[in-house]
Amino acid sequence: KTRPTFPQRLGSLIAPMPSLMRAGIIASTIGYGSTAVLISLRSLLVPSFVGATKNVNILYASIYTGAYMAVSSNFRYQLLSGVLEPKIIDRLKGYPILHALLLFAIRTANGLIGSILAITGMRWLGLQKLK
Repeated sequence: KTRPTFPQRLGSLIAPMPSLMRAGIIASTIGYGSTAVLISLRSLLVPSFVGATKNVNILYASIYTGAYMAVSSNFRYQLLSGVLEPKIIDRLKGYPILHALLLFAIRTANGLIGSILAITGMRWLGLQKLK
């Protein structure tokens, strides 16, 4: 079994970035756009409705989300699937319940950390504000 070279390791981080950026922009444009439509519809139907947050700039939020997915999500996934799972977690395959529990816990923590980082970044950049 040969070890990947440094350029191959770097390439594994860079190669998925364009597709992750594109997926993040498209998905968040659809998500933020449909949310804005639903909020507008609710405001029309229930004039007393007041949202807890200010309207999100859909273009900027979508670009941020795409960049976030290309960099942070990609890096965390590569670390998880390239280092933690094969080097640490897979050593527990002889204990299937423990292996499954640890895998579940680490993947859940990864998702929670990702959500916290994404929202914190949006707040720092002024893309998500409370009224």
